[in-house]
Amino acid sequence: MKLRPWRQWTVQVRIVVSVVTLAGVALIAANAIGVGLLNWYLMQRIDDQLEHSARPPGAFANPNRNPNPTAAPTAPGAGAGGSPNPSASPSASAGVRRDAFPRERGEFFPGPLYQIYRFDSTGKLLNPEPVVLDPALFGDIKQRAATAKPFTVTTPGGEDWRVIVFPANLPANFAGGGGYGANAVALVDVQDTRDSMLRYSLLVSLILLGFVGVATATLVRVGLSPLTRMEETAVEIAGGNLSRRIVDADPHTESGRLGIALNTMLTRIEEAVDDSADSERRLRQFLADAAHELRTPLTSVQGFAELYRRGGAPPGPALDEAMECIEAEVSRMRLLVNDLLTLARMDEERPLQRYPVDLLAVAADSVRDAHVRVPTRFVQLSALDERSVTFEPVTVEGDETRIRQVVANLVSNALQHTPEDTRVVVRVGRATEGGPPPTAAVGEPLPSGVPLAAIEVGDTGPGMNPGEAARVFERLYRAEGSRSRRHGGAGLGLAIVAAIVQAHGGRVELWTAPGEGARFRVLLPAMSEPDFDDESDQPGASGFRGNSEGS
Repeated sequence: MKLRPWRQWTVQVRIVVSVVTLAGVALIAANAIGVGLLNWYLMQRIDDQLEHSARPPGAFANPNRNPNPTAAPTAPGAGAGGSPNPSASPSASAGVRRDAFPRERGEFFPGPLYQIYRFDSTGKLLNPEPVVLDPALFGDIKQRAATAKPFTVTTPGGEDWRVIVFPANLPANFAGGGGYGANAVALVDVQDTRDSMLRYSLLVSLILLGFVGVATATLVRVGLSPLTRMEETAVEIAGGNLSRRIVDADPHTESGRLGIALNTMLTRIEEAVDDSADSERRLRQFLADAAHELRTPLTSVQGFAELYRRGGAPPGPALDEAMECIEAEVSRMRLLVNDLLTLARMDEERPLQRYPVDLLAVAADSVRDAHVRVPTRFVQLSALDERSVTFEPVTVEGDETRIRQVVANLVSNALQHTPEDTRVVVRVGRATEGGPPPTAAVGEPLPSGVPLAAIEVGDTGPGMNPGEAARVFERLYRAEGSRSRRHGGAGLGLAIVAAIVQAHGGRVELWTAPGEGARFRVLLPAMSEPDFDDESDQPGASGFRGNSEGS
């Protein structure tokens, strides 16, 4: 079976394999160092003992002296452990006795693992009995004795021995005097100890590696459990459950912080999806309402045209009336299309032409237009502060055409959706922060400390309930009752007002209640005003001092 590439392994497997591999390398290195140190220590001990045995106080003792006269002579060739012992018999070893190497000079005794050699001054072996280790392996005896340092020799059978050659002051009557000695120790015990240590170390290392692998796998599985839960949550979210979240996200851990970030992202995604669904719903509703609004005048035009085609409207008053109705419906369609086009342009967020705009002049023109269009209605221009007898000049930076459209739509909305005896008041001035909260509003509140310019359009009509007020700025929305469409309104005027004001960085607020009328306030960032020398220089002062009203 082909092994998958490393990058395709799971994180858990890669971590476990990496930890076990590193632990294995560390254990191998530790075992190698430990076994090496043990071998060095054992060899050092053997070398120390060999060097100690090579420095006897009297070298070789007098072969004619018996330090223990009461002891029975040792049989020739018999040594400790039944091994050949050239020092055991004076006759067998030319008078050299075993007591020439007392115990205090070393821890070794002649035997299968320890050999003692004697050489004359010419390097000739003096041991008469067979020896375990061939002294020919020692090399140049004189040169070895000159250094008197332990060295290792290997027999043809593969056995290692540690040997030291040293000068020995033999008696003058012993083979011409002088001579050398050699002690050899077999390293089989050292090798057995080292091999046993290596075997036990490998066994313990394997056990430790198994424990490390199991422990690492368990810890990694527990540590990665939050990621597993995240995966399960992601699967549920992909299935359509956008309300699922990562639970128990601890901000002190990496996985917890990842979970918090994912929860934040999921919340925003859910909000975006909800907004998209709501926008799509409103778009469908908008298209349906727009189609309905266009279908009504088109049906009327089609009906009058068919009436004319069938001869139901012969030349004369009947035909003139039909043409007037067609013209009215076409005008209504044109206004509706223009309003839709205005909203589409505002949605594109095209840059506005910004110039200083005198709000007082805009409001005055709107009041004049209302007097011309509906001369029977009461429309009044007043200062924002009812206690003031003069108008305060207010200038904003914006698109004058759009701002005029805002005021005109607010005035038209008040005139169309209120009874004939309703008073409509247009107020202009500088607004201050504070006051009761509005019933409904669109646009973000303006930053604190920014000078505010305000235009208010209020009426004393029937007002609206909170539910209607919350939707009054929606496109193609028309309230029920007294504010239902009686004059051909399509429900786009206030939506256009909201779009234009927000494009200018402003806010529209509404205060209303059933039976208390409605008051719309447009707030825009105001520009600093110049100082006027006299009241005649004030904008609008020529014809709008105090309150101006028409009837």
